[in-house]
Amino acid sequence: MIINTSELSGRSIQATDKTPLRILLVDDIPANLLTLEGILEDDSRILIKAFSGNEALKLLMEEPIDLILLDIQMPDMDGVEVAQLLRANPKTKHIPIIFVSAIAKSERPSLEEFEIGSFDFIPKPLDIEETQKIVSIFEFGCRYKQKYREQEEKLKRLNDHLDKFLYILSHDLNAPLRAIENLVQWLEEDLQSQISDESKENIGLLRNRVTKMKLLLDGLLRYARSGNTKHQHDIISPEKMIRQITSELQGDRKVSLNVNSSVLDMNTDRTALQLVLKELIQNAISFNPSDKNTIDISVVEKNDSYEFVIADNGPGIKPQQQKTIFELFQTLPSSVVPSSGVGLSIVKKVVEEYGGTVWFSPTVKCGTEVHFNWKKS
Repeated sequence: MIINTSELSGRSIQATDKTPLRILLVDDIPANLLTLEGILEDDSRILIKAFSGNEALKLLMEEPIDLILLDIQMPDMDGVEVAQLLRANPKTKHIPIIFVSAIAKSERPSLEEFEIGSFDFIPKPLDIEETQKIVSIFEFGCRYKQKYREQEEKLKRLNDHLDKFLYILSHDLNAPLRAIENLVQWLEEDLQSQISDESKENIGLLRNRVTKMKLLLDGLLRYARSGNTKHQHDIISPEKMIRQITSELQGDRKVSLNVNSSVLDMNTDRTALQLVLKELIQNAISFNPSDKNTIDISVVEKNDSYEFVIADNGPGIKPQQQKTIFELFQTLPSSVVPSSGVGLSIVKKVVEEYGGTVWFSPTVKCGTEVHFNWKKS
């Protein structure tokens, strides 16, 4: 299928078993474009022609393109200049480019700035078999990326549905749970001295079950809400944020906080990072029975991320438990502190949503040491 840029307006592509790839052919000589069309024409491709670098750039701003075959030697703006502008634009930097040129290999311009695997050369005069082979290789890569994006979008939709379901579930179950709690209180008030010791024990057990259920529902609600953390970015001080969160959470507990941050300021999503730090610091405080609660937090800058380390002097987590503790509703068997088991699940969910990873240090013999990478904007 072949179309000119003038025929694009109002055109829509009907999805088939294999959605056609949109390939842009750029050359200032019409005869060269006709040759490329003859070699590449296929029902699985939509071939779009542009007769100059400027025309190609204009089209790429308006239409989705999967692959570009780009002549190097063109007047006004050559192919390398066009490619450099495309790589500088977030909208087009991912599109693979095959340069078509009669320039000898020894005289080709340096393309060190381009990512390996994102470009190739086809020499002129065109060899039909070689041209088809190179285009087919890039075509396979394009379809793989296309499939990956589709699966990514599908997974995102499923996660969104799960978050909505958890939110509705936790919200709707809270009302009958409050009613049960009130009924227990009214029964206890009405019966008063008539309650036997066994009945008192049963009422206590019922209250404990209600409290545990409330923790689970609250955890579900927090987990569902953690899927909607993305907000505008702003400049924050990691140390200031850490100290403020610890001050709010420690209450009457005595906490010795040591912050070692080589990062003075960072541009990030304040709400999301605050959520992650709050969950981790809350764990470090709540699950430490020691009267001398010590928390050491460090922040260092890496190549493309910031690494946070939160260490405490609490009872620690056994290596075999570290493998499953990030799963939803997982709690430590030895813990005497009531927990919904969602805090670390929220941490993992948000950190991964921002392209990072979270893990426990396997070498710590005393206490717990949690690491997470927070991707730079």
